Amino acid sequence: MGCGKTNLEKYFTALPDPEIVEVVAMDMHEPFRQAVQICLPKANIVADKFHVITHVNQALDKVRTRLQSKESKGRKWLLFHSRYLLLRKAESLDYEEQLKLTHLFGLYSELAIAWNLKEGLRKWYKSSSGANAEASLSHWEESIRQSGLREFGAVLSIFRNWRNEIFNYFDYHVTNGFVEGKNNRIKAIKRMAYGYRNIDNFRRRILLTNNEVAASTKALGGFHAY
Repeated sequence: MGCGKTNLEKYFTALPDPEIVEVVAMDMHEPFRQAVQICLPKANIVADKFHVITHVNQALDKVRTRLQSKESKGRKWLLFHSRYLLLRKAESLDYEEQLKLTHLFGLYSELAIAWNLKEGLRKWYKSSSGANAEASLSHWEESIRQSGLREFGAVLSIFRNWRNEIFNYFDYHVTNGFVEGKNNRIKAIKRMAYGYRNIDNFRRRILLTNNEVAASTKALGGFHAY
């Protein structure tokens, strides 16, 4: 179907009761936002939590790759093999993994700062209310500015341009998790078959590998309406 603004507007226009849509969760793609604002003016837009965190994870990884590019072979491998460990949730790390990170942060203070910023955002999403979120976000943003990490500059722009939509999460607590899971399953089906020439066969395969709820759910990549 495509994910351009025009295609989305056609999709929304075809909805039987667009005025009943109260919330739309999406990744931070401007054509998505414009299409919703035009066709679903009563809907509240929520920037998908996991996409927001992904941008911060990417900033952290850019810090790692910058440090890695300047190191000798031995240190390069140390940083390279730590790439997934750095993105893990703090509470999921076992004792040995915690020791590895402690050693790494002792060698690279910038990496420690970037990792703490990543964990700080995860903690921010656990804020109990929008009021608490506003105060703690301002503190987190100031930490980015003081860090001097240029890789996080784009993150500040995201929070500036999508601020209302990001804060809407605390009012509605919706995400694209279900839709993203279904999209990933569809991609896996396509990869296993090395692609499908017949779109009807592809559709049947998707429906056969999903339960009734999934089969009846209409998902549009990066977007979910409630």
